[in-house]
Amino acid sequence: MSEPTTEDLLIRPRLGEGEKTATDMTIIARAEALGGDFTIMQGRIGPKRLLPPHTHTYEDQAVYLIEGTLEFEVGGEGGLRFRAEKGDWVLKPRGIQHTFWNPSEDVTVQYIELSGKDGFEKFVDGRAKGVVPWQLEATFKLGLKTAYPRIPVLLKRHGLVGIASATYGDGEEEAG
Repeated sequence: MSEPTTEDLLIRPRLGEGEKTATDMTIIARAEALGGDFTIMQGRIGPKRLLPPHTHTYEDQAVYLIEGTLEFEVGGEGGLRFRAEKGDWVLKPRGIQHTFWNPSEDVTVQYIELSGKDGFEKFVDGRAKGVVPWQLEATFKLGLKTAYPRIPVLLKRHGLVGIASATYGDGEEEAG
């Protein structure tokens, strides 16, 4: 970028503002604007919802909690399990399975997601195709591997009612 302008550098989104996607993620700054190094997104996860356990082959990630509390599991079944609260950062290294869920009955969690390179950005963009077709394609194209057998176990174990941002390409969220 030659001589940047204030408009090139200053981003002032309010919660929920930014580039809308077919998920609960809003893109604040794409990797392309950051030398291909990382993407900045804002996410939300409703009460009693699970972000399915998965592994990124190529990206490291970090989450900063703006509002609410999340339960994390990093390292798969038997891995680390901990609670993160407003103001906390959580690192999610590539190659290590991770998942998180909102244990609250009534608070929607708001968070910032930093994701290395543009793989997760491409995953979020691709979700407009629908969960089922894109999830399988993402495994091969982006190295994002979801641990499907663990989903019902985690939902039941933690009293969760559904999966975060389960859209099917038409913008409708899966019911509970």
